[in-house]
Amino acid sequence: MTQLAAVSFAGAMIEAAFLVLLTSALLAVASGRERIGPIHGISLTLIQTLLLAGLAVLTRYAAAVLASHLTATLSARVRADQRIALAQAYLSTSWSIQHAEPSGRLQELLTSFVGRVNVAVISATQSVTAGLSLLAFLGASLIIQPLASLGVLAILALLGAILRPMRSRIRRESAKTNKSDLAFTATVAEFGSLPLEMHVFGVQGPIAERVRDLTETTTENQRRVQFLSGLLAPTYTLFVYVAILSAVGLLSTLATGEIASVGSVMLLMLRSMTFGQQMTTASGTISAAVPSMRLIDTTLANYRANPAGTGHLRPSSVTPIVVNDISYAYTPDRMALDHVSLTVAPGTATGVIGPSGAGKSSLAHLLLGLRRPDSGTVTVGGVDLAEVDRAWWTERVAFVPQQPQLFTGTVAENVRFFRPGISDDDLRRAARQANILTEIERLPAGFDTHLGERGSQLSGGQRQRLSIARALVGSPELIILDEPTSALDPESEALIRSALSGIHGEIALVVIAHRMSTLDLCDTLVVMDDGRVTASGTPAELQQSSPFYRRALELAGIS
Repeated sequence: MTQLAAVSFAGAMIEAAFLVLLTSALLAVASGRERIGPIHGISLTLIQTLLLAGLAVLTRYAAAVLASHLTATLSARVRADQRIALAQAYLSTSWSIQHAEPSGRLQELLTSFVGRVNVAVISATQSVTAGLSLLAFLGASLIIQPLASLGVLAILALLGAILRPMRSRIRRESAKTNKSDLAFTATVAEFGSLPLEMHVFGVQGPIAERVRDLTETTTENQRRVQFLSGLLAPTYTLFVYVAILSAVGLLSTLATGEIASVGSVMLLMLRSMTFGQQMTTASGTISAAVPSMRLIDTTLANYRANPAGTGHLRPSSVTPIVVNDISYAYTPDRMALDHVSLTVAPGTATGVIGPSGAGKSSLAHLLLGLRRPDSGTVTVGGVDLAEVDRAWWTERVAFVPQQPQLFTGTVAENVRFFRPGISDDDLRRAARQANILTEIERLPAGFDTHLGERGSQLSGGQRQRLSIARALVGSPELIILDEPTSALDPESEALIRSALSGIHGEIALVVIAHRMSTLDLCDTLVVMDDGRVTASGTPAELQQSSPFYRRALELAGIS
């Protein structure tokens, strides 16, 4: 920006000199004179004046080329830096902050909002360029005719005070636009994930009406911002013309012998008006972008103030995991876990059952270290999980969600999941353990087969087993599975149960499930209800002590 300011000011001074030389040359030709001046004691021939004017034009063009290069470089750097900063801050913040973000918000920030900041930066560079050019031209006018130039400056100062409330109004309206844009993006992202339900229930019309209402709200907000921004330039032009007319009236009282000075000042002032219009337009654009810049700054500050856990201790092993009297609440009036205790021993399989809303998924989040308990402790290998090195932990712990999340890419890329150092042999071993190797080998290109957008070419059972392969490929010591078979057909469930049985005893498993058949391999079962552990023990012990477990077995048809 400093380089741009220097280049812009130098270019404007050269252009101002060109206009003075051009005016003087034209007046000399009109009067039949062979020499120009004297201007401040300097006298030139007509040829010398024209040569200097030509040199000034070429130099001004070179300065414009350099300024354009600096502007483009600055704009590109700002866009890249803002996107990288937002992405890195988001990826480094805690999972609880990420989980709380509305759908599509990060995408909107990285695209539309960063775009607005970039436009503001471009406008700022234009404002600097125009401002320094205006300063250079008015400076030249002051040298040639101080009195008229001072009058113009006074009127321009008054104009700045008049336009300030308009810019404030633009900022307020832009803040409303930002809010409505984020709401629109979140709603559209949610609707975009429901195409099947929309067609099944035939609700395309009401949803289209909802999108239309949101669109009209955002469009009206944008219309007000554009209208107010568009008023700035005409308002500026009105006052500048008044200033120039006033200057002409003042200059008309001067002696006619100063006609060259009068012509030069008028040409400089008219050219200055262009720069002033650029500054006014840029100020409107910047005012409209200020709320976006503030929102990005606030978001970055929030991400950075809540970093993911970064402990430094590395215990000898992940297990045993001891959950000791932990409690956790999402809000003060919403207790998710209430004085929960349990132990996960090495190589064992622990099942967690209970009605919906019992706190099972919240327990999984705390076991994974994604959330921290409000009270109590979770220790791994005798060390508080909050103090464990996060990189060490993620290399040894894996998770299989209820809805496997695949991304657009090949089978191998989805199993590796951006983790370096995983060999082709590791891929085959994990796929074999997950009972999906045969099906992968039948694909057109095996592990190099592209799965389409978000793995759309696979069935639900294949997606789940691929998710299990992703968990196994890093040779973890602990795998937590959240309802791994809840939406699968009996054959797919049987394949997954077989896969889990194959690793039972080698890897500690925590299986959250409603289906009793999925829990056959578990050594210990924990029954949860309303955030509390109501019973725990072996399956045989729970048949005696837990009415919920007995009822669940009856409903599943298991004796």
